[in-house]
Amino acid sequence: MKKIFAAVLAAALLLTAVTTASLAEEKKVLNWFIEGEVTTMDSSKVYDTLSGEAVAYFTDTLYRLDSEANAVPNLAVAEPEVSEDGTVVTVTIRDDAKYADGSAVTAYDIEYAVKRAADPAVGSQATSLPAIKNLDAVRAGELPLDDLGIRALSDTVIEFTLDGADPYIAKKLADTIVSPISEAFAEAQGDQYGLSADNLLASGAYSLKDWTGADIAWTYVKNPYYWDAENVYFDEITIQVIKDVATGTNLYESGKLDGTFLTSDYVPLYAGTEDLVDVPTLRMTNLELGISSNEILQNENIRKALLFALDREELCTSVLNGTAIPGVGVIPDGIAVNPETGASVAEDFGGQVYFDLEAAQAYFAKALEELGVDSVELRLVTSDTDENIKIGQYLQSAYENNLPGIKINLANVPASVRFEEMMSYDFDLALGGWTGDYDPTSYVNQHRSDYAHNHSQWQSDELSALIDKLNTEDGTDFAARWAHLGEANKYLLDNAVVIPLEQATKEFLVNPKLTGYVTKQLGYGVFDLTRASFAE
Repeated sequence: MKKIFAAVLAAALLLTAVTTASLAEEKKVLNWFIEGEVTTMDSSKVYDTLSGEAVAYFTDTLYRLDSEANAVPNLAVAEPEVSEDGTVVTVTIRDDAKYADGSAVTAYDIEYAVKRAADPAVGSQATSLPAIKNLDAVRAGELPLDDLGIRALSDTVIEFTLDGADPYIAKKLADTIVSPISEAFAEAQGDQYGLSADNLLASGAYSLKDWTGADIAWTYVKNPYYWDAENVYFDEITIQVIKDVATGTNLYESGKLDGTFLTSDYVPLYAGTEDLVDVPTLRMTNLELGISSNEILQNENIRKALLFALDREELCTSVLNGTAIPGVGVIPDGIAVNPETGASVAEDFGGQVYFDLEAAQAYFAKALEELGVDSVELRLVTSDTDENIKIGQYLQSAYENNLPGIKINLANVPASVRFEEMMSYDFDLALGGWTGDYDPTSYVNQHRSDYAHNHSQWQSDELSALIDKLNTEDGTDFAARWAHLGEANKYLLDNAVVIPLEQATKEFLVNPKLTGYVTKQLGYGVFDLTRASFAE
């Protein structure tokens, strides 16, 4: 009997092991990457691209951008209904949408999320909300939240009132800041909301797991209640922070990652392979100036010296190996064209950013004379990723060689530290960038006097007035919009408020078996993996 029992037990254990192994084999897992630490997982507070990328996995947006950058209904059931004057926008959402706990998603949750992002008590630094009526006054604490131009008309209908007609409104409503937040859940978490995976409730395709606020690896788990769960292929997406390209490529080559980023010096190694994925972007990389915190940078001539002392062609070809194009101004080339002539941003707004060593040295000499000094020393802060370190080293070399008498001290720090310094408005130079939306206004709007991400704290009534026209009066008059964009771009360059550097093309290694993903020129994250899958 003992032998029979032992045999039966062994068979049962073997069957259990086989079943467990089969289940493990059946689990569909994507091993992915992110290029740095996340500063927040709170969709109301996201202001940097890395955090936005991380949040996008577990939030459900009203619209999503397809491969052609068109806004298509997602949580919304149809395109927005827009009033004749363009200022009232009504969106109807699905009646079968649910959070990861099975509770219903409603239009009231979208109203709550938007009001939360605008609430000065929450202290959000997010800037991606559309120009909703009274937004600035509410954020400043001058008007109550109930005066904000948003209200749920029913469980499935949400209404936005805007300051002016916005021809890009559907694309702006594809942002995670307009995704629903369960008021009941968020209020129950109090000030702990969003600080860890346990304090978040997903509305999107995945739920966040194993993130406690400062992790370098975490997991997204499929949300079984997601309205389109049957078209979500992966059971899990594991994320690993990859800052070093060598680490990323080693993990990719060993099969431990299904995707990773490349820097320019690695691109030639994979040229012609099916793994290499090239994604042109509309992100501007800029050298930002701490004008308000550094008296030296308040001198216009030294800012102009910094503007003209850089050879952007050399940066893009020799340093970035052709994976970027020189910046032509504050607004990226390719985002829009002249509505009357079809001319590009480069054709109409270009010619103001170029390398002129003689002019740069003349400006620098004049600045030193005005400042009454023989030399200046500035600190340049960059994120501690390979590409950012390389660009920082190039800037240091170019400035010290081209402007004798200037010393640049490099500080390579985690992205979260760089963001903190820039948002404190207390820095000298910072390698930054701007990923706006499909409205080119967002690239000049960054420098409006009262804008949170006006890192230089440049104050200009003239510039603010131009931007206000773009946000309100111009509406769908694209000719007026184009003219005012040109004026704002010229103002920023004439005063050297910011130093445009380059417009990047992003390069990646992606498992050739991965299909169904969408790449984006703008927005949070280059890849939308919601409906991605492995080809059988």
